[in-house]
Amino acid sequence: MPCDPRILARQLPATSTTALGALLDRARRKTFRIWAENAPFDLREALKRRRYRWNDGTDGRPRSWHIDVEEDKLDAELNFLRQEIYQRDVNLDCREITALDRFSNRV
Repeated sequence: MPCDPRILARQLPATSTTALGALLDRARRKTFRIWAENAPFDLREALKRRRYRWNDGTDGRPRSWHIDVEEDKLDAELNFLRQEIYQRDVNLDCREITALDRFSNRV
């Protein structure tokens, strides 16, 4: 059953934004993908609790845990990894991703 396109023009409850406006706003926010390469195996549960996902490396991307965070949460997430996971200062692979990249294998 096809979706009624008028649904995107509806105003969201308790806001002055339409559904389409909210979708566009979300797509325009800066997002970063952080790769936790070589994270200790015994700390994988801590990464799972924090909503990290595993990438097995078959797609050419790093074989490691990763998470996507918005720009305002980037520093906190990098600090979490350095303090709780690696327990030292490390250079972490962190890349900005756009709405076009988000669901692509190119990231």
